[in-house]
Amino acid sequence: MWITSGSIRLVAATFAAVAFVCIGQSADAQISGTTDLPYQQRFLTEQLRPLIAPEFTDQPSAERLTYDYGAVLRYAGIWLQDPGTPGLGNFQASRGAHLWEIRPWFSASLDDVHHVFVRGQYGFMQYEKGDSFIRNSEWQGPFVDIGFYQFDIDEAARRYRCEWVEDWAADLTAGRQFLFLGRGLAYALTTDAVVLDGARGNWGGMIFGSRSIPHYDNIDISAPSFERSDRRFFGGQLEYQGFDHHELYAFALIQRDRSGEVIRVPVAGGGLVPVQRFDYDSEYWGIGATGEAICGLPESCGGITNLQYYAEFILQTGDSYADLQTTRREEIHGWATDLGLVYQSNRRTAPRFDIEYAHASGDSDRRAPQSTSFGNRVGTRDTGFLGFGYINTGVSFAPLLANLRFVRLGASCFPFESDCQDCYSNWLRHMQVGANAFAYWRPQERGGTSDIRNDLPGSSFLGSELDFYVSWRLSSDLYMLANYGLFNPNDKAFSVNSSRQFVSWSLNWLL
Repeated sequence: MWITSGSIRLVAATFAAVAFVCIGQSADAQISGTTDLPYQQRFLTEQLRPLIAPEFTDQPSAERLTYDYGAVLRYAGIWLQDPGTPGLGNFQASRGAHLWEIRPWFSASLDDVHHVFVRGQYGFMQYEKGDSFIRNSEWQGPFVDIGFYQFDIDEAARRYRCEWVEDWAADLTAGRQFLFLGRGLAYALTTDAVVLDGARGNWGGMIFGSRSIPHYDNIDISAPSFERSDRRFFGGQLEYQGFDHHELYAFALIQRDRSGEVIRVPVAGGGLVPVQRFDYDSEYWGIGATGEAICGLPESCGGITNLQYYAEFILQTGDSYADLQTTRREEIHGWATDLGLVYQSNRRTAPRFDIEYAHASGDSDRRAPQSTSFGNRVGTRDTGFLGFGYINTGVSFAPLLANLRFVRLGASCFPFESDCQDCYSNWLRHMQVGANAFAYWRPQERGGTSDIRNDLPGSSFLGSELDFYVSWRLSSDLYMLANYGLFNPNDKAFSVNSSRQFVSWSLNWLL
């Protein structure tokens, strides 16, 4: 008996309905399996995100209500060398894990004005024997991965025959969604948010307010409840596209920590006194530009065609508690920048070349930038940048952009691309292969990075990494992703200086 794709999608949708009966009981369940490798996990998440981005049916229909449903079935595996941490010994020479996951989804639109999208997530993580810090296997979820309602304001106005609506567009979106500002260094998170975005003429932008998802890890790894997060975000971005081939933008973000974490110790005579508070409140002010390295009208433009650039600068302010501080907080004065060039050729195999430079300030007192304990010294400014976003810093080393400076050189192509639609190798034409080479430094030689194995002061150079990746669309709904990374640390910065390999592979079936 043949199983049709429609039958598979119906089974997936039925599974989703059954699974989410349990959401009320387990939505706050911590995905502890991902906390062993949080930064590598983020790399893999960002690699998958464009393939499963929410979409609504845009085909013309006489029906007022249109809907669609399906699921993402995923198998992923990882293997890495783990040389251990200073003073704790070698936990395991290498580690491996496997993940089986389903993400059922449903979308609907009414009159092209009201849109709903819901996607769940439910998985099973299996570590190789003895390779987990916690337990060898566990269920992850079920919980809501993405779920929001969107109101198309300009389309609603058109249906009321408002003539003044033709030169602007706006949407109001509420629910769990992924948002980012600029290039995503300061803010790129899935949160529970309310967003108003719009555009008119050459101007566009958005404003939002959001709350972190409770079962996500706290950015502060030293907080007592580091497996939970309670933060508020308020921000906005303004964009201008009035220049030929160039776009300018500016954004602001306010982050407030509502976790209220405190460590208290008993004292003689009874009672408890606080010895460490963890509140971290920050603001981010960014400007940036993107565009092509050409100027003028298409018929008379000058410059280098197919060469694009991006540039962003962020200033961070705020207040944070220093190490063993409970009564007052120290000021935050950090900054970060990201600059790059991308050359995308129109030639066969679509070769692409990248060069990127990124820099985030550090603090010489901090043992780790994402830790209050052993962090900034009392009575001094916190000069380290710490954002809530993401940037590709390699798949093996994978540090946070904090007390970090790196240069990345990248290249990719579709080696089997062909104009022959009937060729035997046509199924290979959607295979992209690429490589990235990194060199890392730390601005504050006495300060640490997010990798606690970076424990030796005095050397700014951290090491180098070479990554390879394959992104292959085997069919219209089946994707394979694979990554390999090799990090070679500098023995003057790492007491545990063995090279580290990281390998990941996944099959993603988009039903």
